[in-house]
Amino acid sequence: MHHRHLRLFPTGALVGLSLLFPHAGFAQTEEPDTLARTALALSARQINVSYDSTLQADDPASLAVLDAATSASAEIHLGRLEGNRALRIGPLGPEAGDDPPRSGPDHELWLARSGSTWVLDARPILEEDDDEAESGTKNDDAEEPETEPLEPVQIPLTHLVRPDETSGTPLVTLLPAGDDNGELGLLWGEHYWRADFEFVELAARPRPERTSNIGPATSLTRDSDTSARWRGARLGTRNETVVATPTGEAIQVYFPKELGTDHRDFAALESTADGEIVALSGSAVIRLRSEVSLRSGDTLIPTENLAPNYPGSYGLWLKAVGDGWRLVFNHEADSWGTQHDPAFDAVEIDLTHVHGGPTTDRPLQAYLVPRRPGEVGLVIHWGQHTWTADFTIEP
Repeated sequence: MHHRHLRLFPTGALVGLSLLFPHAGFAQTEEPDTLARTALALSARQINVSYDSTLQADDPASLAVLDAATSASAEIHLGRLEGNRALRIGPLGPEAGDDPPRSGPDHELWLARSGSTWVLDARPILEEDDDEAESGTKNDDAEEPETEPLEPVQIPLTHLVRPDETSGTPLVTLLPAGDDNGELGLLWGEHYWRADFEFVELAARPRPERTSNIGPATSLTRDSDTSARWRGARLGTRNETVVATPTGEAIQVYFPKELGTDHRDFAALESTADGEIVALSGSAVIRLRSEVSLRSGDTLIPTENLAPNYPGSYGLWLKAVGDGWRLVFNHEADSWGTQHDPAFDAVEIDLTHVHGGPTTDRPLQAYLVPRRPGEVGLVIHWGQHTWTADFTIEP
């Protein structure tokens, strides 16, 4: 077995940010450009959070919420939560086995404090009928739906103080923990709050009775926009996390499903020899798609590596080098995990590798992490192994 020097990794450094962007097929809202958007799709089910990226920790309104030394209660509008109808976070969402809801959560989020206790106050967004909204009128004689109005829900938050990791503006993260669960995290000032979420199994709805053998007409031409179809096919086999600027430039990572520590690939990882690539017999390679060029030290990872005016697309491979690890960017973005061709390698960068901690059975997953404005990190974890790399976003 090839041994490497390891050091303990602080879990607080894994504060991730995945931001949804219009062409990826996520729900779109007419929010101002000051909102950051974070999204995570697990087993084709998604959770989306948009939040105000201009809030400052030292503003009076922010300090009223962040300063637990004051006894008064306070709240501040943070953003919006949307998700798949199977999403459950705190008391918000269905219980396993319940009648499936017709839609997922769509709530405004307020960070609220009472003494030293914080919650996310989730207030349902009520959408008017489109025709009524356009005309500015409402038909008072229209039959009211026989559903109870949705009530605000308070999502409990676990709170930690992290004086070594601070952020003047809020940073929201959606960290994957498995193929059906994860963690929503919020870092602001020296405060870190977290709430677990999961996608529950829903009871199957009965199929509507078929009344015709003729389906709706469809048209798919050479000029059709197939991005949604392409993304849907991707999410059939992989999970997804995204980070983007509020103006929409996006960095997107697809990572394997269900590649746990009980898989033979993980056993092979432990004996990877110097100079060898980690092969994945049970998955396609981790895939990066970026609308912005990234720089790690003196190494540039550009866009347009496959075609002009096209986002950068790379397969990401772990490579053992001496006592450490490197990340190889390969032009064949859609290779199977055993089909690395060094002839298509673009660049390599150094990785920080750490081993240890209480979590021993994490599946292979990758996600993106904000560092400071214009910088982003990539985190890959598998069992007790964690690899990280930092990038600056090229203007």
